Amino acid sequence: MINIWRLTKIQLLSSFGLNKALHTKDVKERRKSLLLSIGILAGVLMIAAASFGYSFMMALALEQMGRMDLLLAIMMAVTSLVGFFTTVYKASGVLFSYRDYDLVMSLPIKTSHVVASRMLQLYVLNLFFSVMVMLPAGMVYAIKVNPGALFYLFFLITLFFIQLLPIIAATIIGSCISWISSRFKASRIISLVLTFAVMIALMVGSFGMNENGQALADMGTGLAEMVFKLYPLAAVYVDAVCSYRMSSLLLFIALSVLSFMIFATVLGTRYKAIHTGLTTSHASGKYIMKPLEASSPFRALYKKELRRYFSSSIYVLNTSMGMILLLVMSIALLFVSPEKLGERIEIPQFSRYLSTLAPIIVSLFVTLSCTTSSAISLEGKHLWILQSSPVSKQSILLSKVAVNLTITLPIVVVSGVLLMISLRMGWTESLLLLVIPSIYACYSAMMGVIINLKLPNLEWTSEVAVVKQSAAILVSMFTGIISLLFPLGTSLLLPHVNGKLMMSGVGMIMIAVCIAMFRYIQTKGEQLVQKL
Repeated sequence: MINIWRLTKIQLLSSFGLNKALHTKDVKERRKSLLLSIGILAGVLMIAAASFGYSFMMALALEQMGRMDLLLAIMMAVTSLVGFFTTVYKASGVLFSYRDYDLVMSLPIKTSHVVASRMLQLYVLNLFFSVMVMLPAGMVYAIKVNPGALFYLFFLITLFFIQLLPIIAATIIGSCISWISSRFKASRIISLVLTFAVMIALMVGSFGMNENGQALADMGTGLAEMVFKLYPLAAVYVDAVCSYRMSSLLLFIALSVLSFMIFATVLGTRYKAIHTGLTTSHASGKYIMKPLEASSPFRALYKKELRRYFSSSIYVLNTSMGMILLLVMSIALLFVSPEKLGERIEIPQFSRYLSTLAPIIVSLFVTLSCTTSSAISLEGKHLWILQSSPVSKQSILLSKVAVNLTITLPIVVVSGVLLMISLRMGWTESLLLLVIPSIYACYSAMMGVIINLKLPNLEWTSEVAVVKQSAAILVSMFTGIISLLFPLGTSLLLPHVNGKLMMSGVGMIMIAVCIAMFRYIQTKGEQLVQKL
């Protein structure tokens, strides 16, 4: 057990850059780490506050139905599903595709201990999200129901076991996708297509379960059946936590722990063979000599960055899933009118709100699809090549910005046109729907580069640590969300304000911010790159 704990601790410290922050003697680095810790804590509190508010509003509706137990069931199922979705495309990277595999496997440690430490790393990462979502939901339930002392004990115990089964399922699916794709020449493209197909199919399937009109006749019963059908373990969880049934508690813990232990043991026995199978790629065809093509430095850098982007499945999945969901949502609205959707979710004037806030909603997906916030860090130990290359460092940074815009702008245009049709917008609204998200795409891309220059992580062993867990990713995400809070809050709190005028003002402000960031990259880019 001591070896498992030591490996897990080292992996977690290196993943979040805590090891360097704890032992550095540089005053600037310590100050940066302190500010970053404060920012992360503020972000965690914001997520917890949002979860509390959402749970409280849901509790008001469930209280009228007399089904407050569904609050914990729904939040537990949502937490499990979100953990499952996020683990599908990072499980293979954490378990198998890490850079120091040879070093770790050469240590005098059992293979099963290495597997267990990797599984625990996934568990701890998902546990953070469970705590941020489930604790506020538990507080709301306690306020509304005033349960007995056993509730608090059972709730805290089960909190540590919620993510075990989703991790196992996600790891199996993610590994199968990686194995199937590795059998073909275009392994990365096939892996991306399969992962996107699985995740979209699961989302569509979960949404489609709400189409049973007969079940909705009794809202409380229908909602319970939907949740328990979507995730059967939620029923066991509710019996344990809300009804204080010891048998359900023991069953919930036994199913989670035994499944986790059996999976880790079986995986440990076949770990090396599975790693070989997943990391073995199909040999390319016979090389054919072709004439060399010459291009400008910027174009060459752009092509290099684009190849680097599509060479990493975790990079593509983490930064393009938002845009794919935006496209799916835009297509879905062609078949479900906003009026019917508003009636279904019982939000009056939903169509008007959607038309007004459409640029903000699209911009949210754009800011969550930033590729540049990890582009510098992914250079890793090869950064010296760019630093010593005879090209301007501004061109290097702007080539990364161009790749971000290549990923976001085409989908913004296509989704914008689809939304114009489904929402039946006028010319002014249509123009704002295209312009505002495009401005935010430029803002997000340049902001991501600047943040990554300030908060680089060049000593990673797994791309997952850079793409999903780095400080630059978190700061960039929260910066993008905060930039959208003002127009969103103004639209909701001051509905009498002219929406078109407000969006135009937001667009002008963001254009000024983008120009300022572009000038900063032009003047400080060389210095910032050389200081890395």
